Amino acid sequence: MKKISFYALVLFLAVSLATPSAFAAGVKEFGASLLLPTTGQTMNDQFGTTKTKIMAGIEVAAITATVILGFVPGGAIVWAGAGPLLANHLWSATDAYVNARKNDKEPDIQGQMLAAQKTLDVSRQNRFERESDIRQRILRAGEENR
Repeated sequence: MKKISFYALVLFLAVSLATPSAFAAGVKEFGASLLLPTTGQTMNDQFGTTKTKIMAGIEVAAITATVILGFVPGGAIVWAGAGPLLANHLWSATDAYVNARKNDKEPDIQGQMLAAQKTLDVSRQNRFERESDIRQRILRAGEENR
């Protein structure tokens, strides 16, 4: 049994270290939502959405039901609260992972640089036009005063 565990651990480490980028996107969000639902959604900038509010409501209701039903004699009834609690954690974690993978796109730095350069050029052109307009007004005012 120890041999199988050792080989499984070695295989897991080899796969993890060989392709870290394949597992990097979404794992942090998955883990956060697995521990506390809606934290992964918050990391994905989805805080305040309807599904996040539903997840938070289910979490509060399931915790309340689990605590209340935990004091009822006969322990099997606790699953009526713990089952939805577990399902909510898994739903939230899976949703956070999927949405993190969708949002995992490299920012278009080249496009952002070009847009910034264009904005700067337009700003310079507008400034030059304003300065030449002011110069012309000053010259006209000087000519009229003579």
